[in-house]
Amino acid sequence: MYYRHFGLNGAPYQFTPSPQILFLSQAHREARAALEWGFLHEPSGFTLLVGETGTGKTTLLLSVLSQEYKRIRVAYVGSPKLGFEGMLRAILRQLNIQTRTDDRLAVMDAFSSCLARLKKGERLVVVVDEAQGLSDDLLEELRLLSNCENGDEKRLQFVLVGQPELLERLMKPHLRQLNERIGARVILNPLERAEAFAYVDHRLAARQGRIKKIFARNALAHLIDHSGGIPRRINVLCHNAMLLAYSAGVKKVKLVAARTAVSEYENLFQSARPFTSKQSSSRPGWKALWRVGRPAAALLTLGLMGTAAAYFWTVAKPYDWIPAMVGGASPVSSAHNPRGEASPLFSNIPHIHPKGIVYLPADDSRYQE
Repeated sequence: MYYRHFGLNGAPYQFTPSPQILFLSQAHREARAALEWGFLHEPSGFTLLVGETGTGKTTLLLSVLSQEYKRIRVAYVGSPKLGFEGMLRAILRQLNIQTRTDDRLAVMDAFSSCLARLKKGERLVVVVDEAQGLSDDLLEELRLLSNCENGDEKRLQFVLVGQPELLERLMKPHLRQLNERIGARVILNPLERAEAFAYVDHRLAARQGRIKKIFARNALAHLIDHSGGIPRRINVLCHNAMLLAYSAGVKKVKLVAARTAVSEYENLFQSARPFTSKQSSSRPGWKALWRVGRPAAALLTLGLMGTAAAYFWTVAKPYDWIPAMVGGASPVSSAHNPRGEASPLFSNIPHIHPKGIVYLPADDSRYQE
């Protein structure tokens, strides 16, 4: 594997959640504390964790779930497309609870019985990942489900984990009741620039590597500046840059490898490879096209000039204009004008209506990433 080329004992930049080598920035520490509070103490029944894709929400969540809580039973729902009954059945299966049938009433009764059997101080925490995909009706069902408890002690806790659009949806008037019920709220922001450098160093150190030995300073700065502080994007760019250095047989990632990795990542659906000299020679440039087309253009120009001259002297008949311009009548004009009156200036030129030209506005639409 390529990581052995750099003296590492494993791949430092993985694309699956790795709670074992979790890097805790200031935002991640605050988010983890809020999640633990929601698991153990939040009285409202709802905790919200929001962050952009790749900021480490699932990794942080798994690190909290890996802890052993004596009085907490946890169920994890990773698909928002199960529907209400499907979600309840998934929760009951994780709690090893069987139902007689799969209809709504039987599932609801089994879930209510599960809550009733919890001892004092015990809690059932239901973690819903990718919660931005939940329908409005399902969000309302979860709110109503949280009302099924009796007593002062809150035993059912929902932890909603999703992307920023979930927060925007909760601000809509028809979801205001659920929004007012949410207690602890955490927004997981991207890493600051200094934190991004520390993140790269942390991942390498976990695999017995050193950042100064593997990345040139300007190369790593280029990768981080194009990552936006998103940990998953940092993983992709560093991984690809190291692969390029490995392919070139060098032990350190230089700026050229970093630029290539960024270019390939940002132009995924476009060819980032420039034309080689062989490819360029097979395609005529503008100068070559001009050399080939110059004689043809000259012949075309002469032909147009000849046609215009023929039209001018046969149809327009400019020799009729001269006497009219000086006040006399020419023999030709007298033949066409029995009275011998002077023809008005340009009277023999046919009237030509200009053609309309439609100007199309430039298309300034942009592609989305």
